[in-house]
Amino acid sequence: MTVAAGGWLLLRPAREPAPPEAVPAAHRLPAVRRDAGPWERWTITEQFAAQHVMVLQIETTHLDESAAIARAVATPLQDRYSEIMIYFHRPGRPDTLPPRRVQWSRAAGFVETDFEQR
Repeated sequence: MTVAAGGWLLLRPAREPAPPEAVPAAHRLPAVRRDAGPWERWTITEQFAAQHVMVLQIETTHLDESAAIARAVATPLQDRYSEIMIYFHRPGRPDTLPPRRVQWSRAAGFVETDFEQR
């Protein structure tokens, strides 16, 4: 569809974006900050990506499961990024620093860091 308005030519995109149900759940990440789901074991609350690196913020009361959560989240994304950094927080983020981080890279695989043990 083409419309000329006041000397400007406006074009409608040739392709409509895929409907949300057509996108796999692991690839539907929130674009903006959101609150943790009170009934969920963990929630992705923020995500950022640049230069083939994905950074995720996850809130959970199950910090002891951070490695398993990181694998569930990062595995479907590995062919799109060279590094994925996942920071784990308690709901509401009462801590100044994240208690845990799991980093995935092609060179080292999954590496978990417990900042409370340092």
